[in-house]
Amino acid sequence: MGAVFAIARRDVFGFLSAPKAAGVFWVFLMLMGFFFHSFIYTYVGMQQRAPMYGGEVPGINELLRALFQNFHFILLLIVPAVTMASFSEEKKNHSFRLLQTSPVSSLQIVLGKYFSLVGIMTIILLCSSVYPIFTTAYGNPDVGIIWSSYLGIFLLMCSQLAFGMWISSMTTNQFLAFLFTMFGLFMLLILNWIAPNIGGGGNAEGMIKYIAATTHFESFLKGMISVSDVMYFVCFSAMFLFFTNVVVDSQRWR
Repeated sequence: MGAVFAIARRDVFGFLSAPKAAGVFWVFLMLMGFFFHSFIYTYVGMQQRAPMYGGEVPGINELLRALFQNFHFILLLIVPAVTMASFSEEKKNHSFRLLQTSPVSSLQIVLGKYFSLVGIMTIILLCSSVYPIFTTAYGNPDVGIIWSSYLGIFLLMCSQLAFGMWISSMTTNQFLAFLFTMFGLFMLLILNWIAPNIGGGGNAEGMIKYIAATTHFESFLKGMISVSDVMYFVCFSAMFLFFTNVVVDSQRWR
């Protein structure tokens, strides 16, 4: 495991020292801040208008659920930006050849790069904690829903990183890696909505809905943690890590 963590440490410090890291953090915090401000403004406005119209005001938990749902959309931009250079950049400047000729296995290379991406995204995830902390300080949300939502986001993020790594391992063009990763993640997001049009009902529709990440992520936002949903993200991540290892191993002996 020493080689795995050495590769992970190198990639984490390499990413954080590059200008791209500042851009990724800036875009993430800007979008999260914009959505949070918008939701708070709408929430306060609905509270003020509710007595006049006799309507029911959404609770603070609905506010947080909306924020975490938009987190899913933000990941469609952030994850491809983080994963696009994991393999493609090193292949382009031929530094990846040094890793291939070093005394480490393909699996160690893949795991090292994967752990580095998880570490980077975990830092980004921690930056978002300011919003639920602010909500908890000035409101009374269900803390259990906050923790389950973050667990769901973390598992979703890990699965998306594994998919992005697989895409990056097959190309030397960062833009193509970004584009195809974003397209793939977007399809996983909308599969649940377009399943009736594709499957036409029955078992086919149910299978398509099961593949969709949204189906499994939504339960975490409601405070429900099930073994089947956790295993979906774990198996999804393991599958694409396996695919990445196959690609890297095949390229090693060319």
